[in-house]
Order: sequence, then C-alpha cells, then structure tokens
Amino acid sequence: MIFPKKDSVYQNLNTSFTNFGELLIDLKENSFTGVVQVSYWEYEGILLLDNGNIINAIEEINGNILTGQNAVKNVSEKAKEKDGAISVFSQKGDMITMLASVAKSEVIYENLSTEFTSLKALISKLQSEDHTGYIEVTFEGTMQAGYIFLLAGKVIEALLAGRGTEVSGIDVLSRIIELASASIATFCVYRAAVEEALSESEIIKVTYDLPQLLELWGVVISTIETAVDSLLGENAFLNTFKDTLIQKADEYPFLDPFAAKFQYQDGSVAFHGEVKKNFSQGVGAGLSGTIETLAEKAALDGKDIFSSVRDALDPVIEEYQGKLDRFNFSAILPDFFS
Repeated sequence: MIFPKKDSVYQNLNTSFTNFGELLIDLKENSFTGVVQVSYWEYEGILLLDNGNIINAIEEINGNILTGQNAVKNVSEKAKEKDGAISVFSQKGDMITMLASVAKSEVIYENLSTEFTSLKALISKLQSEDHTGYIEVTFEGTMQAGYIFLLAGKVIEALLAGRGTEVSGIDVLSRIIELASASIATFCVYRAAVEEALSESEIIKVTYDLPQLLELWGVVISTIETAVDSLLGENAFLNTFKDTLIQKADEYPFLDPFAAKFQYQDGSVAFHGEVKKNFSQGVGAGLSGTIETLAEKAALDGKDIFSSVRDALDPVIEEYQGKLDRFNFSAILPDFFS
C-alpha cells in the first residue's frame, strides 16, 4: 500500500531481533498514531494505529489483499518470523483515518487521460462530492507516479514517487498538477468503502482490547449485582439477568445462555466466539433491561434500585474513569455513567 514515509520512527528493524509484541505495547503506551510496516520477500503487511489502538490492517501477498481482523492476526504472526523488516512511520490522525477507509476501495474512474481530462478539474469535482479515497497519477515515459489523498472532500496529503525517491506533503499537490499539465498522464480514482472499513475497525478495536473490556464489564456487573442483592435478597440479580439475556438474544444472539458464548459467573465475564462490533451494546441492553425489571418490583416495596446502583458505582467510576471513557460506557449505560 502506498503511503507517505517521511516521518520514520524506526526503519528496517530485523524481525529476528525485534520483539513485535513489546513494540506494539510501547506504541500503545505512547498513544502512537501511524503505520507499522512488516516486509518480507513478496510480502507486505501494515497495521494502522490511532492513539496506540490498531484500527485496521492490510496484508498483501503476491498481489492478493486481505484487510480487517484476519489481517491483524496474520501480520502480527508474520512479524515473529525471521529475516523480515519492521518499519514504523508517524502519521497525522486524518491520514490514518483515510488509510483505514481505503483499506477496501473500488475504482470509480479508470485510465482517464490528460488528453481529455484536467487533473485540477477532477480534484475540484471530487471535492464537491465530499470524496474519500485517492487519485493515482501515472506519468507516461517516466518512472514517476503521484498520489493525492482525500478525506471527506479535503485534500489531506500528496505523494510523488519515482526512481527510488519519494516526496510528500500538501505542497507536493501543485507539483503533481504541474507535471500532469506538462505531460501525458493517466488517472485512476479510488473510492473508499467507508462504512465497511468503520465496521472492520470497530471489530478490531473490540477484539484487540477484549481482555480489558471483559474485565471492566465484570467489575460493573458484579458491583450492580451486590447492590441489587443487598436490597432484594440473594440471587435476585442473577436470576433476572439470565432471563433478560434470553429475551435479548433475538437481537444479540451471542447473549443466548444456551449458546454459551457470553458467560457471567462469580463476578467475572468470559466470552467465547467471534466478537461483533455491537458486543458492548448487547451486554448493556441486557444489564439495562435487568435493572428496569428489578426496579419495577422494588418500587412496589418502596425501594429505589436506581439510587442504590448509582451509589455503588461511584467508586467504580472514580477508579476506572479512563477505561469507562475509552469504551464509551456513557453511551452504553447513560443512566449510570453519563
């Protein structure tokens, strides 16, 4: 995949002597935004990181391209093999967003020629259409090629490569337009599959951070369980929670207790199966439904479950505020974390 490589953090680290897992941990701890490139003969894999989190990956083997969670797994495993090279390049956040979106893209205009098409007019047209993707410019009779990257209609980067050299930056755009006007060139325009890429990124984020997410859900659910049982009696929460999960299983199949994918027991949450992007929304829906059902029963005896649960969660919010924000609990359970 073509992307600017001017801001290198590490270049050509030998995989034989590099602990790839430790490298990713270091990048995560430093909230790194950029590209991690893994290269072998006839192989290239890249991980796209935003604030230390992997949001997408692209693996290319002999022209065959794979993206998404499987690419993350493959690239990470490949980096453990000997005699490869690892390079790390810093990127702006909007560039990573665009690259993650064009991980899957389609050609919408192919082999347009400067004989009939103005590059400047083409860019203006794409800007008016809020285009996300890129333009590939090939100059006839030279070894040069230009790439113009757009995000929601805004040109965010331009790159000119050839003869083993590469220059990039927004100021390179005028140079590409100038070369296209003075010579014969062809253009291909690629449109990003934005919705599909966003879905992939969400699944990757949930999967990559799953152990921490499960731990956090365990803390939240067990805290609520203790608060409810102290008010309504032993197992009042758990029995209703199980019933509610069954009710929510039509919308969130992984919650079905008989499928044994999502399990809560003794204050801990376990999950076995393929993670979906709506994982936390499903767990939150089950928990909200449980509390609402119990609140109605408690109200008949003059008891307020919502206040008890909020009071019980105050120490959790204080201790885990960063993780709660990171996993967007305020949107999942707004009655308790907003």
